[in-house]
Amino acid sequence: MSNAATLPGSPSERLRQLLNWRNSVAWLVLVFTLLVQLVILQHLRSHEARTAATQFEFAVEKTTEAINKRLIEHEQILFGAAGLFETSGLVSREQWHQYNKRLQLIERYPGIQGVGFAQAVLPQQRDDHVRAVREEGFADYDIHPAGARPLYIPIVYLEPFTDRNLAAFGYDMFSEPVRHHAMATAAQTGQTRLTGKVTLRQETHGEVQAGLLMYVPVYRQSAPLHSAEQRMEALLGFVYSPYRVGDLMRGILGAADPALSLRIYAGPNEDSDALIFSSRSQPRDAAPLYGQTLRMQLYGQTWTLRLESLPEFEAFFHGNDALVIGLGLGLSLLLFFLISSLSLRRSRAEALAQQMTEHIRENKRALQLSEERLSLAFKGSNDGFWDLNLEAQTLYASPRAWHMLGYQPGELSSDLKLWERVLAADDLQQAKAQLAQTMLSAVDHFTTELRFQHKSGKLVPMLVRGYIQRDRNGQALRISGTSMDLTEHKRIEQMKDEFVSTVSHELRTPLTSISGALGLITGGVMGTIPAAMQQMLEIAHRNSLRLGHLINDLLDMEKIAAGKMAFDMREHSLRRLLEEALSSNQALAVHLGVNCTLRTPPEAHVWVDALRLQQVLSNFISNAIKYTPEGGEVTLHCELVGDHVRINVSDQGPGIPLDFQSRVFEKFAQADASDSRQKGGSGLGLAISKEFIERMGGRVGFESRAGQGTTFWCELPLLEPQSAPLTESDALRLLVVEDEPDTGRLLLLMLRDAGYEVERVQSLHAAREKLASKRYQAMTLDMHLPDGSGRELIDEIRSNAATRDMPIIVVSAASRFESREQDAGITWLHKPINAAQLLIALTDALAGRR
Repeated sequence: MSNAATLPGSPSERLRQLLNWRNSVAWLVLVFTLLVQLVILQHLRSHEARTAATQFEFAVEKTTEAINKRLIEHEQILFGAAGLFETSGLVSREQWHQYNKRLQLIERYPGIQGVGFAQAVLPQQRDDHVRAVREEGFADYDIHPAGARPLYIPIVYLEPFTDRNLAAFGYDMFSEPVRHHAMATAAQTGQTRLTGKVTLRQETHGEVQAGLLMYVPVYRQSAPLHSAEQRMEALLGFVYSPYRVGDLMRGILGAADPALSLRIYAGPNEDSDALIFSSRSQPRDAAPLYGQTLRMQLYGQTWTLRLESLPEFEAFFHGNDALVIGLGLGLSLLLFFLISSLSLRRSRAEALAQQMTEHIRENKRALQLSEERLSLAFKGSNDGFWDLNLEAQTLYASPRAWHMLGYQPGELSSDLKLWERVLAADDLQQAKAQLAQTMLSAVDHFTTELRFQHKSGKLVPMLVRGYIQRDRNGQALRISGTSMDLTEHKRIEQMKDEFVSTVSHELRTPLTSISGALGLITGGVMGTIPAAMQQMLEIAHRNSLRLGHLINDLLDMEKIAAGKMAFDMREHSLRRLLEEALSSNQALAVHLGVNCTLRTPPEAHVWVDALRLQQVLSNFISNAIKYTPEGGEVTLHCELVGDHVRINVSDQGPGIPLDFQSRVFEKFAQADASDSRQKGGSGLGLAISKEFIERMGGRVGFESRAGQGTTFWCELPLLEPQSAPLTESDALRLLVVEDEPDTGRLLLLMLRDAGYEVERVQSLHAAREKLASKRYQAMTLDMHLPDGSGRELIDEIRSNAATRDMPIIVVSAASRFESREQDAGITWLHKPINAAQLLIALTDALAGRR
């Protein structure tokens, strides 16, 4: 039992190993990472506190601004009503009703109780005043409260004249001390005044709220108003608004919920008797983290506002501590156990290192021996050397040149015609014509690739480099050069092509699903998503598209260099191509705050490959958007130049540096090639654009001035437009053949959103069953299917009279394809693709069918 306790796998042994001095590095790392996490936590808390304080200050400022603004608006309403009296004298009840009806108080100013007019009545005028109001149809009207006073100011008009406001009709507001003070001050100064806290006459039912009234004095026309006594003498009455403070504040603050508690006191102190409004007050265990008391001077009154943060406000900014602590502790423990694991295997690693050291020494000795052998072999097996002496009619070839063809030196007779006998028979005529052209030209050096016949009968590709020695008249006297066996090079090139094809397929297939799915989600197909998640998804979508563009650029350059780039030349409307190009780059423009404008293009047609031209225009437009400052404009416009049309893309960027302009269209060329450059890209876009336009019979160029922007242009030959436009059925049936589930689902969504009726299968067998039972107007096809090649299905479709003319869109990740796949009715799209590329190819294929 005692031996079992010390076994290597027992808990006590593992604990002893953890506490061993050999594990000291792991403990140091644990302590260090915990300290780092503590610093990060403190920094995070400090940052959160600053952010929360800033947000709290903003909420306070927003609240006070809203109160000030609303009260100013109410004052303007009363000024308008006072102006009505001052210009018209006494205003009838009907005029007052129409004026307030036009104000739309309830809809525009929620929280206002109404707008009224209180008339100043002297004691000797009281009976006449009461009689006149009763004659208007208010038989029970009287001034209340009863009693003799030196001046009555009863409420005569009050709109809306319904519900609670009926209780205030005839009320002498001058009889109540708080109202009396505000009214007397307003009348003597001629300025707007607010009352202190009162209980409104309108509080007839329901919850009783604190009340306020705002008064604007109205004076008789042409009366002197130079002193307080003159203003009191000329007083006609007051236009005023009563407010239930709770309703008023809810109308001012609206539906906004800053997670703050607001209390308002009608006075300079936080006296509970002066409290007129309290919002979202709730008991809590701890004092609020953020609070502020401020005072507002409002129309002769001092308001004290107390704002405090609520728990949900504080939790929003201080709720990440547990997450940070958990992640930091988990990371520290992970590093600790990882380093412990490495430390506990140190002895084994040392033994292994010793073995590796011995192995390296042996390899080094073998490498030195190999280098010596290679050096000797290199001296004896250089590239073949040959020399044609045209004057002496002799040919010399080095032993290496003979060995590359399988001959021994001197095995064949050496004369000027020897090279023709060992050259591949199929290449002889072309090689002789090329040699004759070189001899007649003025060049001194040449390089060409030729195939020679090996002694065994196989063909040996060779790279031949030569120098032509000429006389004073330019006549060739002697030709000398080298030949290099390209057999291995060709094999490597073929392996590279196969590797590029395989890698592109493996990258493009998942990338198509990723970028397409992200595009659909960010476009709203799956419904509304949270704003924070939307931002992350947009970043992922943009970068997946960027990766796809980079892969396409690299493969396009590879195909261009290998001469394998095929073009599907057709007639297209220039206007449609430009509109599609601008539309496909609109999202980037919106993201960078740039406005893109298409000036009215001419009604013209061009003979181009639509997808290649779209790629060129997208390069021009996206570059212009990237280099145009926020708020700037990118312009796409055209002009006719003889029998060509020039397409211009102009930006408002800094222009192209003068020292870089000569290299703009070179591969991998970038004006800012540093690691810290602000604009991304591979430097291939403009080089590819130049190749595409020149292959379509056009040319490219640019115009740029420092600080005045850049215009990139391309010219294309014009065609006459078709006599009748092509039309498309509204319910075309399509078949999607794709074994990769994500890509198949993506193609299905893209085509269905465009209005097509779509069915999807994942194998050759299922596709054959569908094609035998239904008629489809077009189909998309993946060349790599689980039960065979898409090539088999194409051959079957073309051999069937019912489906022979059906357009086929091949969606594949392969970087190259067989020549017969360029048959009429087949369009090749490289993964990854977007909805615009797919729909353009499908529209062109259907139009070509007709």
